[in-house]
Amino acid sequence: MLLSAKDLTIGYSGRPLLGPLSLGFEPGQLWCVLGRNGAGKTTLIRTLLALLPPLGGTCTRAKALRLGYLPQKALFDELYPMSVRDLVLMGADRGTSFIKRRSPESIRRADAAIDALELGALANVRYRDLSEGQKQRVLMARLMTGNPELAFLDEPTTAMDQLAEERAYQTLACQREAHRMTLVIVTHDFSLARRYADHALFVDDAERKVVVGSVDEVLASEAFQKRYAFVGARDT
Repeated sequence: MLLSAKDLTIGYSGRPLLGPLSLGFEPGQLWCVLGRNGAGKTTLIRTLLALLPPLGGTCTRAKALRLGYLPQKALFDELYPMSVRDLVLMGADRGTSFIKRRSPESIRRADAAIDALELGALANVRYRDLSEGQKQRVLMARLMTGNPELAFLDEPTTAMDQLAEERAYQTLACQREAHRMTLVIVTHDFSLARRYADHALFVDDAERKVVVGSVDEVLASEAFQKRYAFVGARDT
């Protein structure tokens, strides 16, 4: 088990938002996290990453677990003349490793991620000059370069066009298969979730609970159908 939560309650300033809930992430899984805006999806992820303290319960991580996180929006100083390749290579830096010479393997991973996400023509372009969709692809390549065992991606394709979004999911699926990487992706696209994920987590903000299971089980659950019956009918 890479990461597990037992009777976890999340929230802010002592005010519960969701829980208690229990779940676990195994190697090689692809999870989608579903729910309305403001339901608590990002809060849940940040709690699992230990960026926010839980209000109750426990969260246990495997020893020396390599974690990756792609938030909804990552900000970099616009005055820093950082190229696409520079930023992607930063994914290999862990702890104080940025003061050391990067290994040939980390450079190879960075170049492979740039190629996989079709960023080769932009490799020497300044990051600040990219479109928002291109920036998201760069940040995804940066995440892949870090070779995490467990990666959380919070709405990673929202600014991408349909073709780029499909390509991004295909690339993530290949990364998962090649490296037994576990991916947890927050998304509003139920059709892509069904196509690529094997597990799902639905955050029901109305009843303050979480439904966990296979994608089909979660989409067919009473809680999901009550909120998204028209979506489920269209995408099934």
